[in-house]
Amino acid sequence: MNKWKKFTAACMGAAMVGTTVFGSSAVFADDTVTLDVWHQFTDPESAQTSAFEAAVKEYEKEHDNIKIKLHGLDTESYKTKISTEFASSASGVDVFYYWAPGKLKLFTDADKVLPLNDYVTDDIKSKIKEGSTSNFELDGNLYGLPIDSYMMCLFCNKDLFDEAGVEIPKTYDELLTAGEALEKLDGVTPLAVGAKDAWLAGALYESLALREVGASEVQSTLLGEKEFTNDGFKKAAEDVVELYDKGILGKSPLEDGEAEATADFLNGKVAMQLDGSWFAGTIDNAEDSSVKNVEVITFPVVSDKQDATDYAGGAGASFFVNKNTDTPKESADFAMYISEKMGEQALELGTGFPCWNTDIDTDKVSPTFVKLMDLYDGVKTGVQNWDGILGANAAAVHLEQAQSLLSGSADVDSFMSAHQEAISAQE
Repeated sequence: MNKWKKFTAACMGAAMVGTTVFGSSAVFADDTVTLDVWHQFTDPESAQTSAFEAAVKEYEKEHDNIKIKLHGLDTESYKTKISTEFASSASGVDVFYYWAPGKLKLFTDADKVLPLNDYVTDDIKSKIKEGSTSNFELDGNLYGLPIDSYMMCLFCNKDLFDEAGVEIPKTYDELLTAGEALEKLDGVTPLAVGAKDAWLAGALYESLALREVGASEVQSTLLGEKEFTNDGFKKAAEDVVELYDKGILGKSPLEDGEAEATADFLNGKVAMQLDGSWFAGTIDNAEDSSVKNVEVITFPVVSDKQDATDYAGGAGASFFVNKNTDTPKESADFAMYISEKMGEQALELGTGFPCWNTDIDTDKVSPTFVKLMDLYDGVKTGVQNWDGILGANAAAVHLEQAQSLLSGSADVDSFMSAHQEAISAQE
């Protein structure tokens, strides 16, 4: 049976657990193990917060000798606080939520994170979608288990393709052919990126770099393990410029952000929009959309040699264990448990694709997201948006340079040298 067909949500409806502020203390029985768990699920209106707290409550019910002491802050404050803690001993941290692979690598390089190799059994491995642990595997060690994943996709208005007499593209050459035909339709942008929002300008280049270079090579380069010298990186920049020069990205792609691109797509003025998998909900929940026939594809491949199962996106955050914890076994067990429970609920909550082999009731999922689920079944190795992997300075250079490719005065050689310098300068 298709694994998406049935779904029984665990923990939903359980009582919520209060969040402990930093610096407070809790008193438990002497024979009780207390785990200090740090996280950023603090929005009381968020379904994900409720799911997290319910799963914690369920874990305590199943382990009557363990108490979970929660330490929560909003995301930006949390990033600062957890970095400060790990700059020293982080003695008050057993389990912590964090982002992988780039930011996590700073901690693993400093030997701050406990590998889970000895705790992840074959039974646990069998529950996890193939390829979804790649962002948590560093230097031969597995440091965490995935929760959920996302994809960057092309959302296609099939009616406009039919009007232009072209097919949904499977290759880059077909994308060019379709784009040139769609560009002739009055008032239609063939491919909207929303590039005024720099991360989406980055996403366009990243999608092409993934195809020209391959997921493994891209990931190694972003983590500083290889130089930014692969010819495919330059070819991807040239591809972006070609799309711009042919008018496929519209007359002024830097003038509109994601919001403007979305409005135009829903009004039938955009044939393809590059966006994340969450855009499916936007399409299906729009009250006044004129778009009725949407197909979703991963970015077209550039050649038959390219692995079509590579995709832009992936699992990027999880719960990890402080290597200096006094309770490694209990901490590892909780980290794996909470990752699985939140992953099981990801699709119904609309937070992403579960990385766990969980049965889903498709009646609870929006129609466009159902198409995305089938698409997600066919991919394996993801590379996240680069600004989530690179250090802050390198990420800023990358996004600025990605926008420069859409300015009408692109300098590909400068694009390459700027990336080479910024990535090599990462600590």
